[in-house]
Formats: sequence, C-alpha cells, structure tokens
Amino acid sequence: MDKDDSLNKNEKTARNKKKKQKQKKKRVPGWLAWGLSVLLISFVLTIVFSFLTEISIKGSPVYVCVIALVVLLALNIGCDVLANAIMTCSPEAFHAMASNKIKGAKRSVSLCRNATKLGSIFADVIGDICGIVSGAAGTALVVYIAASGGTTMELIASIGVSAVIGALTVGGKAIFKHFAVKFNKQIVFGFAKFTTLFKKEK
Repeated sequence: MDKDDSLNKNEKTARNKKKKQKQKKKRVPGWLAWGLSVLLISFVLTIVFSFLTEISIKGSPVYVCVIALVVLLALNIGCDVLANAIMTCSPEAFHAMASNKIKGAKRSVSLCRNATKLGSIFADVIGDICGIVSGAAGTALVVYIAASGGTTMELIASIGVSAVIGALTVGGKAIFKHFAVKFNKQIVFGFAKFTTLFKKEK
C-alpha cells in the first residue's frame, strides 16, 4: 500500500508540473501584454480627447478654438516634462522622506521605480495623442482663417498654423527639458503629492 501511495503521489506531482508548464506557456509575454495595454489606453484616450475637442470647437467662436489648442499644447509639453523628470529622478532621493512618513514620498518612490512605463505613457501615449488632436484643432482654426480668403488664403493658413503648432510643441519641449532634469525631484514629488488627493498612499 505504501508503494502504491508513493506512486500516486509521484504521478500527481508530475501532472501538477506539467499543468504549471502548460500555464506558463499559455501566458502572454510581458512585452506583448504591455504593448497591448498601451494600444488600448491610446485608443480610449484618443476617443476621449477627440470628443472633448470636437464639442469644444464645433460651432464655437475662433477664440475657443485657440484656447483648446493652447490647452492641448500645454498638456503635451507638461506630460513631456513630467516624463523626463520621472525618468531622470532616482528613488533614493525620497527614501529618507518616506521613512519620515512625509505625504507623497512613498508615491514618489513608486513613480521612480516605474519610470520606464510611466515615461512611455506620459511622453509617448498622452503626448502623441495631444499632438494628433491639436492637429485637428489646428485644422478648425485654418477653416476660420480661410473662410473669406479663398484657396490661396487656405493654403497659407494651413502651412502657417501647422508651422506654429510644430514650432511651439518641439520648441517648448526643448526649452522645458532642461528644467525637467534640473528640478526632477521637485516635479516628481509635486506630482506624487497631487495624486494623493485622488488615491491615498498605502
């Protein structure tokens, strides 16, 4: 009976190992899971941003279109600054603050430890979406400018608005990148403290 029991146990352990191996094989690789998550987040955020922009500028005066465009540009540059600050900041900078139970310090450590993913979300996902949607807002602005000027005015307005949007976006990122790196600790801590208003630290 003892031999039979031991054989049964060995068979069960062998089956369990096989099951675990099959489960591991079926799991989606981490890089693919992250990529699919970013794809889904990008899709949802693009819909939300596009919808909000459309309802803001459609049938509104030209100054509303300009305000929407400025907000999108500011958000684009702000997210880039935040991404650079998180990616260049070390979690060790907040360990002493976390041990003293200063509000936002633990969240700051968590942000720094997930710098690669957060940097991708802020700089690539949100930043690129703002760039795309600001292009749509720029198109609406072109329509306003060229409404009474014909084809030539439309062409000039289209080139001019695109150039201004591109210059402000790229130039703004280049200018504020220096401050993002220099004041990375303050930026990360400020953002972390802000997030505690919505979700408390553990």
